[in-house]
Amino acid sequence: TGIGVSCGGGLCNVALAYMSVPVLSFSVAKGGDFIDTSAANVTGELVNRVRLAKEESFHFNGHFTDKVQQALSVYYDDMIQSIVQGMKEAFASSRNVPKFGRPVPLVLSGGGVLPEGFRERFEKALNAMALPVQIAEVRLARNPLETTARGALVAALSE
Repeated sequence: TGIGVSCGGGLCNVALAYMSVPVLSFSVAKGGDFIDTSAANVTGELVNRVRLAKEESFHFNGHFTDKVQQALSVYYDDMIQSIVQGMKEAFASSRNVPKFGRPVPLVLSGGGVLPEGFRERFEKALNAMALPVQIAEVRLARNPLETTARGALVAALSE
């Protein structure tokens, strides 16, 4: 039972599961490619250079002197806000969300969650939004890059 958020290249996918059964899921069309392309457009840099800067050195600290790092921060925040807002709207409007007796964990996975400080930034945005589902903790998957593929394998094997 819990919430899984996978931030990939094209989409960020959110799933709420109860006793291992998916209850609600949705996607936000803002992933790593959105961040790379948007940051490249506003800085005039090549998309590949922005992607490399993101993957090699980007982290959340709030004090950037480099324009690419500043743009990456802005578009990461946009992605995070879109996910959290989507969660609020989806959970509030769905009739499938069960009443939980206790707060549920939220696990972050995918390459988009790898920058240092992502979990803290996501948790801060989550805490600023009143969700109808209480969150017990926000944590990173043990291996964020492989978690979604492993989950898909388990689901395929159970079919």
